Amino acid sequence: MKKLLFTISLLSVLTNLKAQTIGYDKEAVLFSTENINGTARFTGMSGAFGALGGNLSATDINPAGLVTFKDSEGTFTLANQSNTTDVSYFNTKTTASNDKLDFSHAGLVLIFENEGEYWNKFALGVNYTVVNNFENSYIAKGNSDISEYNVDPFLNFDNDNTNDIFYNHVNSQYFINTTSGTNTKGTFSIAGRYDKTISYGFSFVTHTIDYSQSIRFKEYNDDTSGNTLDATLNQALAIIGEGYGFNFGLIYKPEAHVRLGLAYESPTWYNLTEEFQETTSISLSNTNNIYSETPNLGTFDYKIKTASRITGSFAYILGKQGLISLDYNRKSYGSIKVKPTTEFNIENTTIKEDVQDTNEFRFGAEYRFKNLRFRTGFHTEDNPYKNINTKTEGYSFGFGIKFSEKTNLDLSYDKTTNADTYSFLQKEDTNLNTTNSKINATITIKL
Repeated sequence: MKKLLFTISLLSVLTNLKAQTIGYDKEAVLFSTENINGTARFTGMSGAFGALGGNLSATDINPAGLVTFKDSEGTFTLANQSNTTDVSYFNTKTTASNDKLDFSHAGLVLIFENEGEYWNKFALGVNYTVVNNFENSYIAKGNSDISEYNVDPFLNFDNDNTNDIFYNHVNSQYFINTTSGTNTKGTFSIAGRYDKTISYGFSFVTHTIDYSQSIRFKEYNDDTSGNTLDATLNQALAIIGEGYGFNFGLIYKPEAHVRLGLAYESPTWYNLTEEFQETTSISLSNTNNIYSETPNLGTFDYKIKTASRITGSFAYILGKQGLISLDYNRKSYGSIKVKPTTEFNIENTTIKEDVQDTNEFRFGAEYRFKNLRFRTGFHTEDNPYKNINTKTEGYSFGFGIKFSEKTNLDLSYDKTTNADTYSFLQKEDTNLNTTNSKINATITIKL
């Protein structure tokens, strides 16, 4: 059952609270968002690889880059992610930190060369990436001075209005939000080079969503005469599903040092299933009863069409000394849809009114000295929500070492900051400022 339609037969008249877990419009934006994840070389240059190729994570942007590889190779990446969330709720600020070490990327590319006059090189690639890790938890504490629970006239179960008690004085409120799970991406690519100047590529892309969220809202009130109220709302949400899409692109080499890239990434079409459950309990000092209700677990199936993306890229190769690279992409967050549209008319209207297309710039550079590689990069992207003026911004650096003709080790560090809001009460948004830091380590073995 659609989570926003859940009701509690007894307690629905006791609270002004709305559903607290993430709404379908927020889900659609969240599942359209892909962080700069992948190999340590890719993240060390802030993902600016649209015209470069030669890296398995680059095929997630432009599959034509597969034929840039000189040899067949495989890669494996571990990542340690650290999140710090600063929460502001009615002038009360809290900070929460979370860490997770995980396998984040693996890939394989196979290179085939021939003596053809025009089509002289082909490549096949398989790539797996955790594009979004949902692991996070924070607490919002404060006092809105607005009681969300106004209960006693319904709990007295009598017709005497003279003994009604109203718990309108708010002592404190707090909200705990915990999320977990991943959005993983599998990319299956083929690419070919024509006349050594232009490369073409195509990818079929699959996604798997595993998202869980649990929330707890607590409010402590009194009636200014010694009677107290302790109210708790718990909600649990689980979303699983799969999606598919495609990419295609080209890379043009007008002269020895210049690379130009153009790529298109389609929307992802998701089929999703959610499970949702809500529990509310209220205890009062002037009664021995605890009023609570837990409806049966409900399920609901629906679909989401995410944002598409187009990327233009430029790279300049500095001989054997290094390179610089620049990517620009435009992402169509405003075209996101939740389906069936007849059931999600409100959510789709909200997306149309509140969400905007975004511009993103990525810059990366690499310097080579003997068997060592030194990298840096930065990126900036508009916030998809019109009412949030700050941008998502980040920087990165890293290095690599070539142990032999067959084996490389790459390490990187990247840090990204972004702002968001979360509405868990009717009256006020909670402001969130999140810093995401990652350390990546990649082993590459040539075959």
